[in-house]
Amino acid sequence: MHRPLLCLAIIFVASIFSASTHALSRQVSIVYAAELPLIKNEPFGSYANLATLLDQTREQHASTTFLFGGGSLAPSMLSSFDRGAHIIDILNTLEPDAMAVAKREFSYFEDEFSLRAYEAAFPMVLSNATDPLTGDNIDGAVRRLIIEKPGVNIGIVSVIHDSVVEEYLLQRLHINEPEQATRAQVNLLKNEGADVVVLMTSDRHDFIDSLLQEGVVDLVLRTDPHFTLTSDNQRSSDHPGYVFITSQGTAAVINIEWQDAQSEKQISVSTLPLNQFPLNKAVDSQINAYDDRISVLLSEEIATLSTSMNTQRFEVRTSENGFGNLISDALRSASHTDVALINGGAIRGERLYSPGHVLTREDISTELPFRSRITVLRIAGRHLKAALENGFSEVEQVAGRFPHISGVTMNVDLSAPVGQRIKHIEVNGQVLVDAKIYSLATSDFLAGGGDGYKALTLGSEVPFSQQVTPLIADIVISVLRRQQTVSTNKSGRIKFISSIGRNG
Repeated sequence: MHRPLLCLAIIFVASIFSASTHALSRQVSIVYAAELPLIKNEPFGSYANLATLLDQTREQHASTTFLFGGGSLAPSMLSSFDRGAHIIDILNTLEPDAMAVAKREFSYFEDEFSLRAYEAAFPMVLSNATDPLTGDNIDGAVRRLIIEKPGVNIGIVSVIHDSVVEEYLLQRLHINEPEQATRAQVNLLKNEGADVVVLMTSDRHDFIDSLLQEGVVDLVLRTDPHFTLTSDNQRSSDHPGYVFITSQGTAAVINIEWQDAQSEKQISVSTLPLNQFPLNKAVDSQINAYDDRISVLLSEEIATLSTSMNTQRFEVRTSENGFGNLISDALRSASHTDVALINGGAIRGERLYSPGHVLTREDISTELPFRSRITVLRIAGRHLKAALENGFSEVEQVAGRFPHISGVTMNVDLSAPVGQRIKHIEVNGQVLVDAKIYSLATSDFLAGGGDGYKALTLGSEVPFSQQVTPLIADIVISVLRRQQTVSTNKSGRIKFISSIGRNG
């Protein structure tokens, strides 16, 4: 054989061998996103940008798997009207292969979640929950799922933290121990033929690293845009299969490749800001249709700010806040009570307002999206103090239970043990008396024990003066409308007396 022909033959055989080897390899491409409660999430990027990323990835890899991590049915202004139905509608357009159930999916309680699950054209996965009424999973969710792609079966599990029950005041959700639930469901998935196993979660779990190191799961997907706000900034794992997104409006594209069941899986991850992708016209039109439906109603001008106003998450969950004061003052004024209390987690706008900004109904609806109603209680001083102690029990974790108060001044020592942090407390200038009965205005959510405020359930409810109990947002709007010009200054209601507190 002539040398040129021999070289061509060698190249040809080598190319066949290379192609054969590549053909034997198995590959999975996953697009993952979560924590997108706002359909117009400017400037970070929206579902319309995500749709373009999906289009591009699906064009490159026909078997692309789209996993949505949840955390999106609330809070938002629109969700306060339709309980997250518009999010499901948009996701139906994007066609996820599966959605994880996170805490926010229960913002409007169990029945509303089930309604959204049945509206979805995709499965919702929750692996560690039981409805005590049925002894089965919460209606509408599946415990595990196998997604079949050409030549590959992808197993999906999803776990939620047990704090969801207290934070969202759930009555029909029992959370099973997450590690045991994960291992049990993964065993079933592997028996059912799963080649790759993915765990989705919105919380930190100490067992995640063990699951990855032992090969129980191949991939863990988690999103928490507020992760850096807390004092606990330890990652759960440094394993390459641990994908943790901590920036708003960010998706991940994950490629997993391996030869056979015995070979190690190679994982590559690209995290991509959604705003770098152009808007998908069809999804953007769908979003604008929702936006336009309520724009006229919500454009009403309420009052003008004479000061700046900060409703960012860290500000409303760690210190006295001007807008928090405004809400609690409005509740106390409307109810003529001794005290008013609202939790920082009720405030969700996460915005900075400049002096001169004209507040609209849309602004207030965005800041107070949960449509909570006022509740008036008669409560003993010792129970009021216990409730406020709860409010300061998780300041270090930037928890939503942080209290905003009216009619009360306090000295708080965050270096003291939980339950013993309030060192001095006065109600309307007088030292609180344990046995005295005080009138308190709060939200129906807190009055029912939500966010750990169990002490409030020891009070007795007083019928509100109006026939129809108003929404807290409407009370705030009514008060602002009468004032026309509004300042949101702090007044020293909460004074931290330890170095780790924030007085402003």
